[in-house]
Amino acid sequence: MNNQKILRSAAILILLFLTSSANASECYESSIQSPTPFMGNNGEVFKLLDGSVWEVKYEYEYMYEYYPNVIVCPDRGKLMIGEKNLNVALLSTPKNSKSGSGGAWELFEETNLQGSISGTIQQGHIFKTTSGSIYEVTGLTLQLVLELQPDVMVLRNGNVYKLIVEGFDEPLICAKLK
Repeated sequence: MNNQKILRSAAILILLFLTSSANASECYESSIQSPTPFMGNNGEVFKLLDGSVWEVKYEYEYMYEYYPNVIVCPDRGKLMIGEKNLNVALLSTPKNSKSGSGGAWELFEETNLQGSISGTIQQGHIFKTTSGSIYEVTGLTLQLVLELQPDVMVLRNGNVYKLIVEGFDEPLICAKLK
């Protein structure tokens, strides 16, 4: 009877060890490459060293971190910076990732919008990037902006493009014309 308790306890300990080891492999270390500074606020889109693109969810930390080292746990939707744990969502896997599945956003390009962008941005607006691509806004949006050659991160999901433009309140859903 005593041996059964010892065996049962050993089996539980082994199971707990294997479970915690499996969970530990879900997380990995990286660093945030952009934006600088990283604030840790809701809606902020950031890129890790491996090229994956993430969005902060439901957090308002005002961290002012420059290229911070982080631990990210994709399956849990968590990002750890020092003592802070932030809720995050994966927007795009790295370009060369084999884990990318159909229906997922992938990083298409990082570039700038050409010239000065001012006034109201809405459905039908056309943008040209410094890389030569031309995009038309097809999603519903209404934004008032004033930016000079802003940085833009372009994500692609099939024939749909999401432009995340520096200084804009929300991403733009677009079609690529060229």
